[in-house]
Parts: sequence; C-alpha cells; structure tokens
Amino acid sequence: MPETPDINIRPIRQADSDAVRALDSSIQGADRSTTWDTYVERLLSIIELDWLQYPPWGCFVAENESGLVGFLLAERQTTAYGLPPGARIVAMAVEPSLRRAGIGRMLVQALEWQARNEGIKQIYSVLLAEDDRDSKFLDSAGFNASDLKIFSKRV
Repeated sequence: MPETPDINIRPIRQADSDAVRALDSSIQGADRSTTWDTYVERLLSIIELDWLQYPPWGCFVAENESGLVGFLLAERQTTAYGLPPGARIVAMAVEPSLRRAGIGRMLVQALEWQARNEGIKQIYSVLLAEDDRDSKFLDSAGFNASDLKIFSKRV
C-alpha cells in the first residue's frame, strides 16, 4: 500500500477546475462518457463562475505538497435513476500512483460528514456493471449493491 504523506481534504475551489480536468484526462484520456459532459462539466462550469462565493455542495479535492491528487464531485439527489432522495457521487478519481493509500476513502468520508450534518441519509453511486475496480472500492468504503436494477435496450 502506498504511503499517504500529508493529504489534505478540502472543499473544491474555483482555481481547482483545471487540475480536476487534468487529473481525469491523465487517467481516462479523451475517452469520456456522455455523463462527463452532462454532470461533471456542468459542476466545473459552476465552480468557475466569478461570482460564486461558496463551493458547490458535495465537491471535494485531495491535495498534497505536489498539488491536487484526487477529487470527488457529488450532488444532492432527488429521485433521478429511480433512487430515493440522498446524495449521488457524480465523479471521483485518485492519482493512480497513490491509489490504495486511503485517499478515496478520505474523500468519501468528507462527503459522508457533510451529508450527515445536513440530514441526508443515503449516498449513491451509479456504475456500469463491468466496472469492477470502482465496485470493489465502493464495497470497501461501506456501500452496498442496490436492489434497483436498470434495464436498457439499444434501438
């Protein structure tokens, strides 16, 4: 397990949006799902607004002495995807060389703390069925597979 030297978890700031994009791009390349543009770019666009005084709810970064090494972007959830109200993790990433060092768990704990303090009782994450790595992480962070099944049909 890699060592985690002096990781700081804090709410995202306006100046972080480029570093979030750079970290994600270094991991995913140009191959992004449509949810990136729909959800993540929307959140980053809000973060970049000059008049924004407070960071969007549920958005955190992890940093060390070398800069941003992880992020978690979440939002309050009403009933999208047929889920009960709660919070939904929209995107999350940790610098690959620092994975399995507790950074992802620290980011989730920051979201849990914020949700708990605001009376939110559930946090969700929606993954593709073949996403084993992220499924294993969520299992280890205390998430359980939902009873909800989503069916789709190509047309």
